[in-house]
Amino acid sequence: MQMTTIVFNQTVHPINFSDLSGNEFERLVFATLLRMYAWHTLDWYGQTGGDKGRDIIGTRDDEYGNKVTVVVACANWKNFAVAKGNSDIDKIVKGLPEPPHEVIIIAGNDVSGATKEKCRKHAEAKGVSVTTVWSGSEFEERLRFHAASVLERFFKGETLPDESKALQTSVLQLDPSTEREAGELVALLFKRPAFSTPIFSESSLPAFHQAISDTIGALNTGIWRDREGAMIYRIPSRQSFPSTSVRESLGNCVDALNLLRISFDDGIRTGKIHPCGCDKADCPTFMIEHRYCEILERHRAEALQFANKAFTELGVDQV
Repeated sequence: MQMTTIVFNQTVHPINFSDLSGNEFERLVFATLLRMYAWHTLDWYGQTGGDKGRDIIGTRDDEYGNKVTVVVACANWKNFAVAKGNSDIDKIVKGLPEPPHEVIIIAGNDVSGATKEKCRKHAEAKGVSVTTVWSGSEFEERLRFHAASVLERFFKGETLPDESKALQTSVLQLDPSTEREAGELVALLFKRPAFSTPIFSESSLPAFHQAISDTIGALNTGIWRDREGAMIYRIPSRQSFPSTSVRESLGNCVDALNLLRISFDDGIRTGKIHPCGCDKADCPTFMIEHRYCEILERHRAEALQFANKAFTELGVDQV
């Protein structure tokens, strides 16, 4: 995959979202969200009407590895007010069996800090754990950073699909237009609990081992698959980056991940890592000797160090 930096006139000036229809705005929101997070599911409801306040709803892992529900309301209004945000929150909570873990409200214009805080407090009172409101400029920043290739096509007049699954397929198969955007897609691999949760003497490790294997496969092939083998994302492989130093750093990352996986397998083979002993066939809890905790943590830290070296060169935030 040959990636080149593309500059096009439409990105020089701020985007006037008020010129877009509701569906056009929601398409860009959907595309940006797809590129920002690793989703289990993500569906767009706004185009069907009767959305009960939820234009987009998805599930993804929180920082602890728990699958949580995220609901997104698109509010491309000329003047965004507290009443609008709170009304959307009320409809979202009322329309679901239980309050979602997270609500994101995305406006097309300016939103004051006071308005954001009032909406957050209102959602908290309704049982929502995390609430954020993006102003138009904040959404534009994320759109340019995470989905520049989508933005380029959109402003060249290419119509994005008007159906959730088709739009998702179109975005996931779209090659990144810059090396930084490509780096952002690769960074998604590491923004998961397997790379951030401390490894203690008692841990849930089958999913950890699978995540390491999935990451190695994705870096080598450009195909990120879930534990059942289904494709989650199509991302740039490590060999596709023009920069020699980026390719080397990602290659070193793969080597460190392989050592991590080998150490895990060795711990299982020698009994240093073993099931907790509760006799439940599907129990995810394993016991790990302290020395193996240190070994696994060291190899994981080395892998992240190499990955972050590549991300720094690409202008991507470290993981």
